[in-house]
Amino acid sequence: MLSTNIFSPVEHRTAKGAERIENLIAAASELFLEHGFDMVSVDDIIARVGGSRRNVYSHFGGKEGLFRAAMFHVANEMSRPLDEIKIEGLHAREVLPLFGRQLVQTALSARTLAVHRLLTNEGRRFPEIAQSMLGSSYLKILNRLADWIGSQQSNADSELANYLPANVLAEQFMSLTSSHVKLRAIVGLVQLPLSDAELESIVHHAVYTFLHGARKRSEDHP
Repeated sequence: MLSTNIFSPVEHRTAKGAERIENLIAAASELFLEHGFDMVSVDDIIARVGGSRRNVYSHFGGKEGLFRAAMFHVANEMSRPLDEIKIEGLHAREVLPLFGRQLVQTALSARTLAVHRLLTNEGRRFPEIAQSMLGSSYLKILNRLADWIGSQQSNADSELANYLPANVLAEQFMSLTSSHVKLRAIVGLVQLPLSDAELESIVHHAVYTFLHGARKRSEDHP
């Protein structure tokens, strides 16, 4: 099981001190995503927002601890739009297009693509951080979707079958909506941002395939 709690919130005795630490984490996030771990120094981060090396070492233990805090900040930021979507108590035809659109938008955001590049380079060196980021963003959203699917499967009037595990269906829906287009975007085969029509096409096809599969309908037969 992936750990999601290796990061601890940074606490400070004063509001001003807490704000200073939050600014430090936010600046570190931007610099690490843009340049990678090795190319960013503690002094680079301090130069952007102020503070002192003493602050960094007393609060984070050094550059690696700040990297951990910065990546946790990024993971929470990435998952927030999907966390805030109301899906509880709603039916599939309401939830899936709404959730699907946000999945695609999140997957193709500059922040998400930068995280992918960073973890490709740094994941082996910092496996705990990479795994915790996965748990705090992708897996967190996957579990929320799976919980909703599970609640739908228990309803007699639901469109979702109950012979497949909810987590499998959640994985399939997330793959249908965002995995392919994200890979194409990473290698430059998708021009960003997507137009509204492109976004709606991706989501419509994903939702239809998820709900109906690829089997021919009776009206499709010649």
